[in-house]
Amino acid sequence: MRWLFALLLVIFLSPLPTKAADEINITTFTRYDKDGLFEALMEFDIKPEWHIFAPYEQEFGSPLTIKWRLPEGATILEESFSKTKHYNLDGLSFDGYEGKAFYKTTIKTLEPVDKFEAVINWLACKDECIRGQKVLTILPIDTIDFDKIIDNASKSFADEQSLPPINWLIILAMALGGGIILNLMPCVLPILSIKIISLAEVKKRTRHFEAWFYTLGVVISMLAMATLLMIVRKTDAAANWGFQMQSPWFVGIMLIIFIILALMMLDIVNFKYAWLNKLSLLKFDGVKTNAFMTGLLAVLIASPCSAPFMGAAIGYALMAPVYIYFPVFLALGIGYSLPFALLAYSPKLLHKILPKPGKWMVVLKKILSIPIVLTCLWLAWILATQTGIIQPKENVAWEEYSGDKVKTALADKQPVFIDFTAKWCITCLVNKKAALQSDKLKKLAKKKNILLLRADITDQNVIASAGLKSYGRASVPLYIYYNGKSTDYVVLPQILTPQILEEYLQ
Repeated sequence: MRWLFALLLVIFLSPLPTKAADEINITTFTRYDKDGLFEALMEFDIKPEWHIFAPYEQEFGSPLTIKWRLPEGATILEESFSKTKHYNLDGLSFDGYEGKAFYKTTIKTLEPVDKFEAVINWLACKDECIRGQKVLTILPIDTIDFDKIIDNASKSFADEQSLPPINWLIILAMALGGGIILNLMPCVLPILSIKIISLAEVKKRTRHFEAWFYTLGVVISMLAMATLLMIVRKTDAAANWGFQMQSPWFVGIMLIIFIILALMMLDIVNFKYAWLNKLSLLKFDGVKTNAFMTGLLAVLIASPCSAPFMGAAIGYALMAPVYIYFPVFLALGIGYSLPFALLAYSPKLLHKILPKPGKWMVVLKKILSIPIVLTCLWLAWILATQTGIIQPKENVAWEEYSGDKVKTALADKQPVFIDFTAKWCITCLVNKKAALQSDKLKKLAKKKNILLLRADITDQNVIASAGLKSYGRASVPLYIYYNGKSTDYVVLPQILTPQILEEYLQ
């Protein structure tokens, strides 16, 4: 009971921190890159038989707190503490740490910073309880083997890295379903349709080859993209699905490809080189090469899109270990290639869908060129907004997203609606046109004093990407709503209408 008595004395009779106590030693490891990202890992070495309290309020004790004195314009993107341990001592129940504990953070700065300051407060107890405070002046010097040190400490962050309590087989099913739905995207459907039409002209054995090598091309391309995303996230933790569309260079290359496809599908131009002309019907030399290359191209043009179920599956995969990460993308690829493969193996169904080959194929090719032309206009608009040529007008007043704005609004009991979006996301643009710029949302926001925040990842936006990650997602669209009465939130459907918004926001 001496321990409990000492704790109560400290809590009630000593409201202010005292000194930097000897029972805890703090070591800091840092990295500061040229893009203004400052990463810090703090190791708390707690002496034997001593305990400190968890970094949140409890019935007893004082929480471990870390307050940063940041320069103007600097923003904390994420913070994580080690998983706590539960204690029952002298009839007192609490969460805390013993031995070693870790804290890590990522801070974004707008200008180079010479030093960072952090004020750390804790309450440590053994036979007695002592309040401790330490003001750390941290120089942004790259620590040798920083990645190795982070990896060694990562097991301690079980709360952050453990997966949500959901059957991973359900996640695989969601990825499979999301891949199937991905075929309906406007920039994908015309190309898939052309491939399906070409099946009507080939023999059974050739169709089977087409099915297998198209599927192989899709799966290899999808796994390659997953590998690239994993590599990019090693240096840029904010990278998400569709990250390549944040580059104006990539968008420009995609625009050129689609312009060529549109011109050839409309028979406006013919190129000197035969292989370029074959692109208009997606034909290459050899059945196997033809099908395989089409699979690669199909994934490339679908990469900026996110279908229902797909966003949640990829968000889960990015938090998962490798043995779950790659199967999720494998399931996504199989789902994406499945409709074409099934039609190739179902000639009766194929002939029911398609009439005999004839002039109608030429007409249909030109009809299917319309979504390709629209895709060209869409890519040109993205490029124009990325380069600042176009500044889209807003009917509804949105503020730029930040985690601090959310926290402040929730502290004031103000409802918050967050739109995670990108201009290269077709679903996002449809929702924006249909619901997010509607008069109904404008009236609802005014009536309920809803803070409208937009997190746009069209370009590389570290703060918005970190926010997306905090909700366990890696792709857009994502719509989050806090009603202002608690810190709980709801996730809205990926397809929005004014009626859906009214239902969730009322």
